[in-house]
Amino acid sequence: MSQRVGRVLSVMAFLLAMAGAATATVRSKFIIVESPSDLPELAQGHSEAMHLQYIDSGQVILYLEQDAGRKLAILDVTDPGKIQALGTASLPASSPYDFVQDLPDSSVLVHYRDHSGFAAISFRNYREPVLTGEPDYVDASSVQSYGVHGLLLVSSNAPDAPAQAKEQYEILSASNSTDPAPLATIGGVIQRLDRPQTGTIFLLSDDGLNVVRCLATERVHEESIANHRN
Repeated sequence: MSQRVGRVLSVMAFLLAMAGAATATVRSKFIIVESPSDLPELAQGHSEAMHLQYIDSGQVILYLEQDAGRKLAILDVTDPGKIQALGTASLPASSPYDFVQDLPDSSVLVHYRDHSGFAAISFRNYREPVLTGEPDYVDASSVQSYGVHGLLLVSSNAPDAPAQAKEQYEILSASNSTDPAPLATIGGVIQRLDRPQTGTIFLLSDDGLNVVRCLATERVHEESIANHRN
């Protein structure tokens, strides 16, 4: 009996170790993949959508839409290697929404998913975003950006669109061109945002925020900032 209990405990210890390894940061010489468990608590769990806002001070802020649009989790992602939680903000949103288009004066246009219309969120005070009144636009079932300042509004009499399509991302290390090595697989991705300056990719999945970092691009960005200051 004691031997069987010992074997069970050994198997349990092995499974716990494997579970810990599955949630740890995945890294190679050039790429780091951070899962929700590696990031601040605000980045974990379900979010509806996300928005990247560049602040005049040089900060880069990532907003995660949560609680059916009524809450924004605020993360400082200026340094991809030191993502910080800044807090949350409450908004009187009537339903979940999608971030559609940047507007002047640090605002962004949002479109409610229940097709009830549009609104605008002001990020002038990035720690205290404000949901403003709905702009006077016709309702549309589909909204797309067109150039820097344009929008395409597509109306339809069809039933509501199905739930957001989800994608799967597989991250490979191609340092050995003849045999790319798999680093991580991220499933259930509902939105992707890129920050080209640092090579950072933000992937919003069912489990929360995932961050893919390119160390070489980060170093070039840091050197550029240092040279600019000098």
